Amino acid sequence: RIPLGVMTLMGSKCYDWRFRSAPHEHLGGRVVGVPRGRTLGGSGSINSMVYIRGRPSDYDRWADLGCTGWAWSDVLKRYKRAERNARGASELHGDAGPLFVEDLPSPHPMVENFVRAGADAGVPANDDFNGPCQEGLGNYQATMHNGRRWSPADAYLHPAKKRPNLTVMTGTEIDRLEFDGQRAVGARTVAGRLIEAAGEVVLAAGAIASPAILLRSGIGPGAHLAEHGIECVLDQPAVGANLHDHPAIGMHYGGGRHGYALSLATLPANALAPLRYLLGRKGLFASNTVEAGGFARTRPDLTEPDVQFHFIPARLGHEGSAVVWGRGYYSDVCLLKPRSRGRLSLAARDPRTAPNIDLNLLADTDDDADLLAGAKLLRRILSSPHLKTGDARELIPGPNVASDEELRAMIHERLGTAYHPVGTCRMGPSGHAETVVDPRLSLVGIDNVRVADASIMPEVIAGNTNAASMMIGEAAAEFIAEDGAA
Repeated sequence: RIPLGVMTLMGSKCYDWRFRSAPHEHLGGRVVGVPRGRTLGGSGSINSMVYIRGRPSDYDRWADLGCTGWAWSDVLKRYKRAERNARGASELHGDAGPLFVEDLPSPHPMVENFVRAGADAGVPANDDFNGPCQEGLGNYQATMHNGRRWSPADAYLHPAKKRPNLTVMTGTEIDRLEFDGQRAVGARTVAGRLIEAAGEVVLAAGAIASPAILLRSGIGPGAHLAEHGIECVLDQPAVGANLHDHPAIGMHYGGGRHGYALSLATLPANALAPLRYLLGRKGLFASNTVEAGGFARTRPDLTEPDVQFHFIPARLGHEGSAVVWGRGYYSDVCLLKPRSRGRLSLAARDPRTAPNIDLNLLADTDDDADLLAGAKLLRRILSSPHLKTGDARELIPGPNVASDEELRAMIHERLGTAYHPVGTCRMGPSGHAETVVDPRLSLVGIDNVRVADASIMPEVIAGNTNAASMMIGEAAAEFIAEDGAA
């Protein structure tokens, strides 16, 4: 629950599935980490809590792709219904929902330096990325309440845990769905137990696990299912396709006079940090680490930002260890609208075997060029005198990386993602070859199943995907209630 705990949650054996991608053709065969939450609340319980809804054009684009009922005017109502924003009710914010959204209680002063550095590079300040304009740099809002993580489980599950019609089974993995003809009647656990469905089956296991469950259930590309000896219930080539994520590259700086740190100078403050958190829910322990960031255009001809930054006012390890001795700062840049698409497939029929996650990053040459432009912009921001104080020095990329080709090589050598996989059960109009679920989230071709997670996004939103995933859950609840009353 402690926000700083994200440093121990992500990558842990207990709370993270710790998936790895397939080798990347365009990154010299490299694999990248694909962390996913392994606890109640899913990835929203191990993430950095950044609350970004995306921009209106994201959802109007979904509507243009045939997703009726998903335009900005539709999803804004769901967002406002879901959130309890500390800034109060407004045209764009809700204040009565179950999901607490707050400003960080005590952001590091270095965040202001980051914003000033952005102004030096032509990127304006912005105090509300979910407001009228997304562009600019500033503090992120987070899914926190009184200085503690407020996960989807906190918002939705725990308040309902005493209801007689709710049973929560932990330590239980789903192998596949069970069918009577083309109608889902329940789910089978890895241990072999059949959980029968009195009503609908709602699959909300995320962009990695949801398509994997469908594939093991016999819903997917027929030839692929046959390879693993799985009886085909529905030959649906689109299951697992359209996989994409925000490709991201980080930059590390060491030294200087600012930032959270393990150092002799900061030992007294660090020693008092637990007490300061216990007494006032402020200070180091109240940091979600990714305290600031923002959105920018890499070219003046663009009408909306094409890259996003995440800024951590602390030195991070770049050679293995997450935390190292000394001051510094870190930031990454990710590409908001990647064109590259990959695919999720089964590596084996056994549900205990991780699926094959082919992100196919930078397969599109435009993605490569746009991310290079974003990295150059971030480098200008981070090298500003507002940040680069005292003996601060660039560690990654480093002084030996000067030309565009050298910077591109560094990107290919160190590229990761922003941990926002989406799209593997794509939403669209019924009858379209790429559609897995219809605009009411019902699985096309199979009765009695809905999918309600980031896998249904036809295109990734411009920003962190946790808020949008919860909005999708709100939509599913809305559709289920409406159809049940019909």
